[in-house]
Amino acid sequence: MATTGSANPASAGAPTPDRLPARHALIGRSTPIDRRFDAARSDLTDIRLADRIFAPHYAAPVARTVLGIAALHADADQRGDALSEMLPGEAFDLLEEVDRRGWGIASVDGVVGYADIAKLGDYAPPTHMVVAPAATLHEAPDINAAILGTLPMGSRIAALGERGAHLLTDHGYVAAECVRELVARTPGASAIATAAASISGIAERRGGRSGAGVDADGLVFLAHDVAGLAVPRFRDLQLAALAPCEPSPGAIAFFADSAGILVDSDTVVIADGRVRRASLGSLAGDPRFGAPVAIGRLA
Repeated sequence: MATTGSANPASAGAPTPDRLPARHALIGRSTPIDRRFDAARSDLTDIRLADRIFAPHYAAPVARTVLGIAALHADADQRGDALSEMLPGEAFDLLEEVDRRGWGIASVDGVVGYADIAKLGDYAPPTHMVVAPAATLHEAPDINAAILGTLPMGSRIAALGERGAHLLTDHGYVAAECVRELVARTPGASAIATAAASISGIAERRGGRSGAGVDADGLVFLAHDVAGLAVPRFRDLQLAALAPCEPSPGAIAFFADSAGILVDSDTVVIADGRVRRASLGSLAGDPRFGAPVAIGRLA
């Protein structure tokens, strides 16, 4: 990781131009880069990309744990809408710290960006994921105990042990019924549809992908994540990976500028100011949506 006040990347062990292997010679075709996912800048690149990208400096990632919902921005000034976000308990591969901003890669959706360094703490491997719309952290393993905080759907926790119907974490106790083990995945169309339907009423939020708020792409991503399925974060990649199918529970309906999850053959969960249900017929008559441009599955 590079830690600076005026960006001087740490490059211990990183290749330098005079000792790069021959495959780094500037010949042949250039390697396509998607800067949403490839941590490569003109001055600094993730060392794990050294076999693909020639750069003046490389940085090795340092794992951090996200302490609270953290917006992830494409630009260092962090102005404008967030590109995506990170959720409590997730890991962040930190590559550079400058002026209280961290640049790196979000572990769950793979997005590269800048985040507030105050939202990052010591790394603790997550063990469980919040699958309820929200999970309350209590002071003791009792639903009547004092509330210490709330974790939105999609958050991760590092469980330290069980206390009856609760799990102990560094930040309090959480009801076991609100989470699932990360290794205990139950992928399936019904799980995707159930996850989407359960967050009806939450706010639409640009860059959101949690029970605290979603954008259209984030709704698709979250519903699959809760079901244990890894899918692309952004609309263009979701569409590119889509396998067409008939309208059915768990399928994705893409509109001209939005997307939603079908809970039956005619009802779709969409982000429209708030997450809500709507019939395909009603959306077809709405100029903001229209008829679906594609319906299919990502898994």
